[in-house]
Amino acid sequence: MNTRQPIQPSNQPAVLYLAFSSSRKRFIAGLADGFRCFRTDNCLTTYNPTLPVDGGIAVVAALDDRYVAFVGGGRSPAGKSDVVIFWDAVLGKETARFHLHEPVLGVRLSGRWMVVVLRERTVVFEYQELQPRSLSSPHEDGSSTEKVPDPNEALRAPNKVKALYPTSTNDHALANLRGDLLVLPAQSTGQVQLIPLSGGSKRVLRAHNTSLRCLAISDDGTLLATASEQGTLIRVYSISNLDQIAEFRRGSDHAIIFSLAFSPGNRWLACTSDKGTLHIFDLRPPDPAAEIHTAKDRSTKDRHSLPHHRKTPSYAAHRLSAGGLALERDSLSGGPSAHSSPPTSRAGSSGRAGTPGTPTAYQGGSVQEYYGLRPPPASATPPSTSGSSGVSALASAFKASGFAPRILRDVRSVASIPFHLGDEILHWQGGAAFSWTTTPGGGRKRVRNAVLGLPGEASGRPPKGVLGFAPREVGESDEEGARVYVLGGGGDARWEVFEVLPAEGGGWGVVNRGFRRYLTRQFVE
Repeated sequence: MNTRQPIQPSNQPAVLYLAFSSSRKRFIAGLADGFRCFRTDNCLTTYNPTLPVDGGIAVVAALDDRYVAFVGGGRSPAGKSDVVIFWDAVLGKETARFHLHEPVLGVRLSGRWMVVVLRERTVVFEYQELQPRSLSSPHEDGSSTEKVPDPNEALRAPNKVKALYPTSTNDHALANLRGDLLVLPAQSTGQVQLIPLSGGSKRVLRAHNTSLRCLAISDDGTLLATASEQGTLIRVYSISNLDQIAEFRRGSDHAIIFSLAFSPGNRWLACTSDKGTLHIFDLRPPDPAAEIHTAKDRSTKDRHSLPHHRKTPSYAAHRLSAGGLALERDSLSGGPSAHSSPPTSRAGSSGRAGTPGTPTAYQGGSVQEYYGLRPPPASATPPSTSGSSGVSALASAFKASGFAPRILRDVRSVASIPFHLGDEILHWQGGAAFSWTTTPGGGRKRVRNAVLGLPGEASGRPPKGVLGFAPREVGESDEEGARVYVLGGGGDARWEVFEVLPAEGGGWGVVNRGFRRYLTRQFVE
């Protein structure tokens, strides 16, 4: 983290909190001077209210364009940290206020429930109508496909306490609400509780041996992804029977998982961490028959197209074509799996165990694959020799055996790419980094001021790597790829767009389509 003070301070407010709406068509930012709502697809501002009290918002949640719940925070808070304010964006006023008598760490909203996350318990509120419904005529303007809220409809707010659920120490404000399903940390370390709010028995799942760091639920409420404080393994469970259906390795060293997200069709799982890398995991195992067929075709093509002298791995310019765009592969992805390689090579680079007897179309990079390094592109590697075939066969057999270390057998991401972490100063929320004090001997001493903590992040780290897949449009499918949005806050707030696309010859790649500083002035494309 950058500890230097800027010569010219920014005139943009710091972003203290970031969250997507339940439909992911909007995202909302808690700022040092209020909050703002934005469109997810182009990050244009949709709502920028003037609050009755000036100050910072440290926790905020939005239910699309109508309702917002927020909690004051930051260096100059707009309210107490134990008070949740429910705001009606159409009426432009506060409709409910809740005193929790302890600091609020997080808020989740749906069309029926509001969930307030505290340090060792979570409170669920149910919506009620606060005034009789009045008649209103339907809108005749059909120019917009989105429904415009009618200010004359019944005023609704979460005014009834539904239940209170104890949890383990939940310093990271972990809670996921999808429909009537609420997922929280259980009272035991590493366990998850799944609570049907509409009625039914609570279920408890042991997900990890260490404390939980991140949770995510799929759009249809059938899959649950978990990550622990260790940050090396990500596990996916079926919510219907609590069976573990997948386990992915992000890396071998410790990392802080920022966010997890499922694609709309449950094909992809995305992950961000403090390493500054976006990982894409494939939830559907490849078809072995299709892999063999692709490997044979690729082997025949390489045998006829490659020259007879060896070239260095950097010789070939390998490209990824998508939508008529030819992009340099080296600039697309930060992971080995994004490179165009036969399926057997992809399996090696992602950590999948090889199958004995499976035809191998590419053997030149087997040693690099064995150690998890980037394999050279197939177009830059000469035909395999008998010696390299033996090494590859040995490596595949070793990884498939029970004697191989688990780190070699684990499934890794099919593609990865860096995202923007920024170079935030230590005191990015503002204020002096140092102050002077008097020592017992009468002298003066300069001491570093403590970094102001945030709800859900006691270290005061700015929000980074907040993930959200683009909502599915009519006719779209995960088989064609997906679009991923990554949000960053702090002093350098950015909105980034990535696309998961099929690579030439098989496999998948990730493309960075660009970024915007969403607090600055934006223009319609």
